[in-house]
Parts: sequence; C-alpha cells; structure tokens
Amino acid sequence: MIAESFDWSAPAMEGITVESLKEKGWQRLNVPTPDQYAPHAEGNFPTPSGKVEFKASLAENGNFVVPLFRQGSNEYQPGDPVDPLPHYIPPRESIRSNPELAAKYPLSMLSPKSHAYLNSSSANLEFHRKVQKEPNVLIHPEDAEERGISSGDYVRVFNDRGGFTVRAKVDKSMFPGLVVSNCGAWRDQMAGSTTVAAVNPSVFGDLGNCPTFSDTLVQIETR
Repeated sequence: MIAESFDWSAPAMEGITVESLKEKGWQRLNVPTPDQYAPHAEGNFPTPSGKVEFKASLAENGNFVVPLFRQGSNEYQPGDPVDPLPHYIPPRESIRSNPELAAKYPLSMLSPKSHAYLNSSSANLEFHRKVQKEPNVLIHPEDAEERGISSGDYVRVFNDRGGFTVRAKVDKSMFPGLVVSNCGAWRDQMAGSTTVAAVNPSVFGDLGNCPTFSDTLVQIETR
C-alpha cells in the first residue's frame, strides 16, 4: 500500500524508497530548508484568483469538500452552497446555547486523535498500544477535587447518549471545565467495553457532513 501511495518519480521524493522508510522510519522530503522554501511566496494558490481567499469563491458553487475525502463516497455529501465567508458558529452544547443541558453535564469534552494510532487502526498492535498507553481522561485539578477524583482512579464519563470508563489523569495544564480523552482505543481495551464514541454526538457539521466530536458536554464521576 505504501509503494502504491506515492509518486516516487516526484523530485521531492528523490532518494526516498520503501526500503529506506522501513529502515529509518521517516525521511524528510527533498525540498530546500525552511528559510529558503516558500512555494507560495508569489501566490499561485490553487484557487480561481490564485490568491489566499478569505472569501472562498469555490464555496459559492456548492459544498467543496474534496471527493472521496471522508466517507469514501460522494453520496453522503450534501453538495449545498455554503457561506463563502467563514464565520463563527456557536456550539450546540454549551452553557450559553443550552444552559439546561450544561447544568446536568458541565464539562466540555474533546476527543482528539491518538498519537500512536491512525484513527482506530493499529490499536490492536502491541507496539502501538505500548506507545499510546492505557486510555485516560485528562481533567483539571479543580474539577477533579470537586468530584473527589485522583490521578489513577477509574472514572465514568457520561451524558444522555452513553458513557465510558477510563482512568483519570489530573493535569494542571487543562482548562477548568474542559476534559480530554483520545479516540482510537478498541472496545475490548476499555474497562466498560465502550469507547469515547459512546458520548459523542452523531450530528453533522455545516460543511461536508463533517463530524461534531468537539461539541460534547459530559459529567464525570468516580467508579
């Protein structure tokens, strides 16, 4: 798959082979150093104007998500025209937009990618699991103290959609009111046989039917 994925004849790939990648793990593309490499210094962007567009002219003609980019099929892309000028869209789940829901579930949760996995791929491999370590949820000390939570405790993260169980990691670098739990682990690796997907919404975003995983309110309790 790696051998078929790249254009090995491209100048930037000179000196890079499947064998060298296997040996070294990674290789820098054959391009000038950062202080010399500025491919768009004079524009030449792949837009109708050739410039960086704050107002996306492509968007005026319909949803411009790259074909086959997300679901592997265009049949799930709405194709509707979208606002060519990006603007702020408030979250559906927040204190301002839904105070009743926020009273029940006061913590905003992010579920970013795991560093050692590709989505959920490789999560069954021992080396990758060793790098990624056991699934956890990061929580600010103030939020942890309020709930009687210490680092290493098993906790339940939940909302009306479902819940999952992981170890807590109290981390002062977090913002109060915000918790983070990576996606990617498999159900058989979780204490309660459910993953972070159990609490995430299934609502589509405004552009290209993208997911809204970062628009999630939860509560956390000790197990």
